[in-house]
Amino acid sequence: LYNTYWVRYNHPRHNFEHDIAVENSKRLFAAAAEAGVERIVHFSVAHPHKAPDWTYFRGKVAVEEHLHESDYSFAILRPTVLFGGKRNVLINNIAWMLRRFPVFGVFGMGNYPIQPVHVKDVARVAVEQGLQRANVTLDVTGPETFRYKEYIRLMVKSMGLRRLILPVPSTFGWLFGKALGLILQDLVITRAEIRGLKKGLMASDEKPLGVLKFTKWIAEHGKEFGNRYQNDLKERKYRIK
Repeated sequence: LYNTYWVRYNHPRHNFEHDIAVENSKRLFAAAAEAGVERIVHFSVAHPHKAPDWTYFRGKVAVEEHLHESDYSFAILRPTVLFGGKRNVLINNIAWMLRRFPVFGVFGMGNYPIQPVHVKDVARVAVEQGLQRANVTLDVTGPETFRYKEYIRLMVKSMGLRRLILPVPSTFGWLFGKALGLILQDLVITRAEIRGLKKGLMASDEKPLGVLKFTKWIAEHGKEFGNRYQNDLKERKYRIK
């Protein structure tokens, strides 16, 4: 069983919450065991224990602990921020904003690290771990680490744009995202996501398992990247049956 199921944030009106995701994950594992599945590869997130005040991370920790307390054979994979797929909500929407606004604000001074990993690298590691039986927990990261403001500048350059990159207070950035979300009818950024980014939770100290470089990928795809906004609330449908 490759468990990629999760929800990004609590949103009771749309029938998804982190506590529900924890219970649904447990049901998936139990169903897999009943069906005779011999191995679970579960997708978690980097540094889940470092943000206990964020229910997203608390939920990830709860699912990991459930696996550790079980009799399942499992691999827990902890990717950072993904790139390279058709649906890159975070970096696609950053690119979308870069195309539409002459100024882009980074939270604080923007010196915190970000270590993107290509979806093909994550898939490769997942398949490799599906063939194993030892219980492991692995950070899955790319070979390059950037300061966040350098990451944004690289995107701007690769997209063929000229933009002013300015440090802004986190509260201001969140309020701008909230106002933009009202227009787009979406949740653009949450306070918890901003805190996680500034804490450096999108990078790892472990040896990178990925080999595909963000610099090469964005240089090849930057000019066609971020043309359409990925509306998370409209594109994700969660129903309770």
